[in-house]
Amino acid sequence: MKDFQIMTALITPFQTNGVIDYPALDKLIQQQIDQGVDGLIVCGTTAETACLSEHERFDVLRWIQYRTKGKVPIWFGCGTNNTQETLRLVSKASYYDIAGVLLVTPYYNKPSQEGLYMHFKTIANQTNIPIMLYQVYGRCGVQFEEETIIRLFEECDQIVALKHASDDYALIERLHRRFPNKQLYSGEDKTFYQGIGKGLSGLISVMSNAFLTQIKEDLIDLDEQKQSDLIRRAEISFLECSPSAIKYILHQKGICENALRLPLVPISKQAEHQIDAFLQTDKKCQNL
Repeated sequence: MKDFQIMTALITPFQTNGVIDYPALDKLIQQQIDQGVDGLIVCGTTAETACLSEHERFDVLRWIQYRTKGKVPIWFGCGTNNTQETLRLVSKASYYDIAGVLLVTPYYNKPSQEGLYMHFKTIANQTNIPIMLYQVYGRCGVQFEEETIIRLFEECDQIVALKHASDDYALIERLHRRFPNKQLYSGEDKTFYQGIGKGLSGLISVMSNAFLTQIKEDLIDLDEQKQSDLIRRAEISFLECSPSAIKYILHQKGICENALRLPLVPISKQAEHQIDAFLQTDKKCQNL
C-alpha cells in the first residue's frame, strides 16, 4: 500500500540512572530511517513526555533534527491542558525545522466542546506552523465530537491533520469525504488496518519502534494471516502500560536499556516471559 504512511511515535531511551540515553536514541533513529519510516513523532505519549522537563524535550528535538538531517518529517508533541502554555511551546517549536506540532486534547480539566474548539482555534490563529490534532480519550478523558473537528478543519487552515486514537473508522470515512486534503492518521496499532481504504493517510505507531519492517511487509499484501500477525504484535507491544512493553522489546533487540521514569516501571516477569516467547517464535518465522 504505497501511499499508506507509517510514522513512529518514538520512545525516549534512558540509562539505568534515568538520564536520557542519546547513543541508544541514535541507534533507534538510524534503524527507523534504514527501515523506511515515513515520519517521526517526537515527544508524544510514547516518549514519556510527561516525565521530561521542557529543557529535555527540546534537547531531544534538537538531537533528532540534527541526526535525521531532513530525511524524514518530524512532528513535535507540545500540547498541554493550558492554552497559554501551549501557545508558548508552539511558538518555541516553530523555530525548528519540523513538519508541525502534535497537540493533544486538554487533559484533566475536561473542557466542553466549545472549550476544545476555542483552545485549538486560539492556537491556530496565532501560529503559522502546521498542527495535527491528537484525539486520545483514554489518556485525556475528553474527545472531539465530529462537529467540533469539522468546525476546526473548516475555519483553521493551520490545522492540517488528525491523529485519531480510536477504532471509529466510520468517522474517518466521513471526514475524508468532506476534507480530502486533510491527513487522517490512526493511533490504534491493533485495529488500524480496518481503516485502510476509508481515507486513512497512515498509522502513528508504537509497535513500529520495534516492528517497522514487519508492518511494512504485511501491508504489501494484507491477508487474514497478516492481519492476525499485526494484531499479535500490537497486543505484545501493549501488554502493560505503554511504553513499558515496547521498551522491553527494544531492550531484547539490543537497542536500549529497559528503563523508564516513575511513575512508570518495567513490565512484570510474567509479561517478560510472554514477550520472550513471542520474539522467539517471530525469529523462527523470519528464518523460514
